[in-house]
Amino acid sequence: MSDHRRFTDGEAVVESEGATVGEVIADLEQRYPGLGEALTHGASAGVNGEIYAEPEYLEVDTDTDIYFVAPLTGG
Repeated sequence: MSDHRRFTDGEAVVESEGATVGEVIADLEQRYPGLGEALTHGASAGVNGEIYAEPEYLEVDTDTDIYFVAPLTGG
């Protein structure tokens, strides 16, 4: 199970609201405590097919797809 799925009871896809990626993260934090913090500390985001390391201020709408990728660890 992905690191982020532990906050969503294993759900891979969840719906959220917000006008920016940061607002989406804040909404996810309210609904899934701990997830917002995990997403703002090291996770990258794919927004409509482009990867961003710091996407919080990107504007989004109801048709925007956002995929969060947990940071890789290991050696």
